[in-house]
Amino acid sequence: MNFLLETGSTGSVRFLYTEGEEITDRDGKQVYVYGNKEMFTAVENPEGPGSCRVIRSTMGGNKTVFYLKHNGRYYIFTSLKLLSAISYQCRFQDDPELISEFIYNGFIRTKDTLVRDVYKLLPEEYLEIEAGELNIHRLERTKANRQKVSLDQMYERERAIINSYIDLALSKKGQVNLAISGGFDSNLILHFLKERGIPSCGFSVGAARGLDETGVAANLCAHAGNVSLRKGSVGPKIREHLEEIVETLEGNLYERGIFLQYALAKLLKEEHVRYILLGEGADQVFNRNFYDRKAPPYLTNYNDNPYELGAMVVLKKSVLMLEAFGITGLYPFISRKMQDLGAEIMEENGVSKIRQKEMCRKYFDDETNSLVGKNPGSTSLCALFRDSEDEEAFIAKVKETNEFYDPSFRISYKYGPGESELDYYLCLEYLRIFKKIFCSG
Repeated sequence: MNFLLETGSTGSVRFLYTEGEEITDRDGKQVYVYGNKEMFTAVENPEGPGSCRVIRSTMGGNKTVFYLKHNGRYYIFTSLKLLSAISYQCRFQDDPELISEFIYNGFIRTKDTLVRDVYKLLPEEYLEIEAGELNIHRLERTKANRQKVSLDQMYERERAIINSYIDLALSKKGQVNLAISGGFDSNLILHFLKERGIPSCGFSVGAARGLDETGVAANLCAHAGNVSLRKGSVGPKIREHLEEIVETLEGNLYERGIFLQYALAKLLKEEHVRYILLGEGADQVFNRNFYDRKAPPYLTNYNDNPYELGAMVVLKKSVLMLEAFGITGLYPFISRKMQDLGAEIMEENGVSKIRQKEMCRKYFDDETNSLVGKNPGSTSLCALFRDSEDEEAFIAKVKETNEFYDPSFRISYKYGPGESELDYYLCLEYLRIFKKIFCSG
């Protein structure tokens, strides 16, 4: 579901392309909605009098909103592919600092993108066009609001929030589906499904080599009862789909978890899943720094910059990949009510969900507690290669053929040796493929 807007010479606005659902809001404005009420992008008053606004749901919505000025007109759009409608030729970003930032962080913190002169709305922004001029406005983030909240009160509030999402999943008239891992967040959703006696199907993706949580997920589902499990795997064949992954993400981000997200989306598609409950966002919302509004530094990390990484990497890789396969993700942990709770207990949680984990431990049974949180983490990139010789051959080929390879570049060893090197060279391939697909030069 995408759109392309154009401003006219008289200051008017019109759609050149849209797939949105048209509705009329309470003020009588014409509104086009892309996505669902929990995760959406919306265009208000696109072809009527007055100003046109592009807004999104919390944490950046379900779309990246791009904009550019070309031949005296503004264009606002949700996919680089739509620029072919105006015969616009994308040129690859020529600022080496931005390219380095993308390699180090997996995204660009500012409005800039991998395409020259094409910009993006940041997660806390909305866009307004009035009299032919484009203006960017900033929204209020949930503010720190420290309160004393007992574990029992936390539980009841989270139960109400998560159950509302379970009800939403039930309303879709299919089975209730859940992405399940060995972590606290997906297992809290599973806990409430079990509490209500709702049959469900869990989906878990592991790895051919390295870390694999599907065994723990299987034990958790078996213990919960009334829940089946479908398993997928990240292996060397997934690497063959790197071009498809890059085309789907359109240069928004690169992160080692994109391969697991692709494998999960592919598995869900094969199982004819249309809606799925996910635990994404909890690590960010239950991090005290989520509520500390400050400009992120050049080098970002998940502990100090949870909002930016949550909105621009964690959620984006999930939403964009699922939507490419026709699947809608339901994310209870990023809801405004969950953020309100996170703001109240931010100090108790610190940067590692201390209070949230304590609450889960209190209400999980002994068997669940013995299984959850023992071996968390992302699927290892070594899973994309048959063996160490295959890894070495890949690295050698990238060094020989990839224009972005720079022998003087200082690799960030944030994942440790081996994993960080694979991450670096895979990112270079991502950039090469992006340029080939989307840019003329």
